[in-house]
Amino acid sequence: MPWQEIANIPKCTLALPRRGLANFFLLRNSDDTNWLIGQYRHLTQFATDLRGDQSMQDFLSVNQVRIGLRSTDVPPANIARQEKYGTRIRGQDCDRDFTQRRRAHVSRPVRAASTLPPNRLTDREQNVRTFWETQTPQSHHIVEFNNLEGLGISSRDGKRSMDYYQLPAVLLAAEFHQRYISAILKPSHHWKSAELETRIETVYSDLYEKRSELFKPIWLVSKIILARTKGKAFRI
Repeated sequence: MPWQEIANIPKCTLALPRRGLANFFLLRNSDDTNWLIGQYRHLTQFATDLRGDQSMQDFLSVNQVRIGLRSTDVPPANIARQEKYGTRIRGQDCDRDFTQRRRAHVSRPVRAASTLPPNRLTDREQNVRTFWETQTPQSHHIVEFNNLEGLGISSRDGKRSMDYYQLPAVLLAAEFHQRYISAILKPSHHWKSAELETRIETVYSDLYEKRSELFKPIWLVSKIILARTKGKAFRI
């Protein structure tokens, strides 16, 4: 079972946000914040309940759970969900150049720094900013299900520990998940099994080990999962 190996990761502690939610752990970062990981199905339920459950919100706060890398990556509280971007509204930082304030040492951007605009879309359009601010955090498969399915070791409706709903996942802010993590991993969704076998470890090493110091605890979880793609049990 991958969860037995995950529990042995240094500075990984059991978390019990609520009865009935199994296999939740806190992964400690170098800055004393934590990532919250759990079975995909339980973490998805946690994320859904988070909007209206003060005890869930308190759990994240007390345990210093981060759901992204920016200060704006926080769960929505007491605000209605905006369904789509909607009509364009000029942002208050529309004309501001943030190039010199970018903190490249925190994480590598999705694109090369030389091709980045002077500010983000959420700076340029207020309607985009409020859209992401109101979105429920999401449960992200630490190693993408599409990749594991492509390797023939995971199925969507199976009941094994390496199947879709049982796989290890991490709680992430919706914008951070979709516009950073998923943007980096999306090309691998189209690889055939032979390409996955030769490139999958490099893809996750580049993301979790090399893009940010704060991703390294997640890299340890991904190594446990990736070892199972080779029929091995990884040991910390």
